[in-house]
Amino acid sequence: MQNNETAPFWETKTLEELTPQEWEALCDGCGLCCLNRLQDEDDDTAPIYLTRVACHCYDINAGQCSDYANRFKRVEGCMGLTLERVAEYDWLPETCAYRLRHQGKPLPSWHPLITKNRNTVRPHGMHALNPVLESDDLELEDYIVDTFSDDL
Repeated sequence: MQNNETAPFWETKTLEELTPQEWEALCDGCGLCCLNRLQDEDDDTAPIYLTRVACHCYDINAGQCSDYANRFKRVEGCMGLTLERVAEYDWLPETCAYRLRHQGKPLPSWHPLITKNRNTVRPHGMHALNPVLESDDLELEDYIVDTFSDDL
C-alpha cells in the first residue's frame, strides 16, 4: 500500500470518513442496482432473483440513471446505497466498491477511479444485462436471469 500522503482516498479512508462526493465516486456505474429483483416477501432469507428489467428511470444507452438527483422522489423503492445500509449490500455483485471497501478489500483494476475512464466497466461484464425498461405490462418473473449471488 502507498503511504497516506499519496494514496487515493478509497485506500486511506473508511467508508465513514468519506465525503459525499467521495462516496458517490465509489460507484462504478454498472447499473446492477437499478435492475429489479424478486424475493419472497414473506421470507427475507429466500434467494434474491435478478431480472433484466431496469427501473423506468434507467437510461439504457448511457447505462445510468436518467434523473439521479431526483430518483428517490420519482421511483418508489429506489435503493439508496447509504453508509447506514452498507452491511446489507450482499445482494450487490462481489465487485461493488461499496461491498469491497466495507470488507476492507481493494477495488478491481478496471474500476473507473483507478483507470480514470468510466468505460472500463462494461468490457469486464459488470453492467446491466441487456436490460428492458420496466412497464406495467411486464411480468418480472419472465425476465429472471440468475440468482443474485457472488457468482454474478
